[in-house]
Amino acid sequence: MTKTILLTLVTLLLLSCAEDPKLILFSPESFAFSLDKGWEVNASVNAKGFAQIEKENSDLYFTHITYSVNLFTPEDSIYNADYNSIIDSTDEEIMDMQIEAQLELDNGFPKGNYTVEFIVEDKYSLTKDTLSTQFVLE
Repeated sequence: MTKTILLTLVTLLLLSCAEDPKLILFSPESFAFSLDKGWEVNASVNAKGFAQIEKENSDLYFTHITYSVNLFTPEDSIYNADYNSIIDSTDEEIMDMQIEAQLELDNGFPKGNYTVEFIVEDKYSLTKDTLSTQFVLE
């Protein structure tokens, strides 16, 4: 009887210590290269701490991430550059994922320092994070 109570208390303690998922963005990168009629910008950020749901009667782990990408120009203009959803399933839990954006800018964009902002939301845990990276058009 004592062992059963002790086992129950230890199990409750372990379950109460489990943390809820919290989305965290890290390692942002961006760069631009010149094209004939403008620029191509490649930007990425990594995400970890997102929820992975194992649904009934399935051996798969599901994730649902949405993101938007804003581009800030040297004149502080803001462009909603990209928006997308990542709905994925895997055989095993994953530690992190990379979120990428590819933007094409015409010659009307002036030279200078630009900022790419990623706003990412985990639809299962309802947590959100934002991270920026900079690049230069020369």
